[in-house]
Amino acid sequence: MKLMKSFTVIVLNLVGELWIGLCRKPEFYDKHTVTRTKIGYTIFVLSALLLSVSVVTWAYDRLQ
Repeated sequence: MKLMKSFTVIVLNLVGELWIGLCRKPEFYDKHTVTRTKIGYTIFVLSALLLSVSVVTWAYDRLQ
């Protein structure tokens, strides 16, 4: 459950940064992306990035 909560927080903050231009310090993301393995960390970060970009692209297209 903690992993899903962290994932949701990261995605929402990335969407906010891409959409509005909010700036978070990198330490914020380091605190929420703690996993046990390097491959787990990579999958976590890449999936959060992909989902964030997809949400922002979808929202932008809906406004056009």
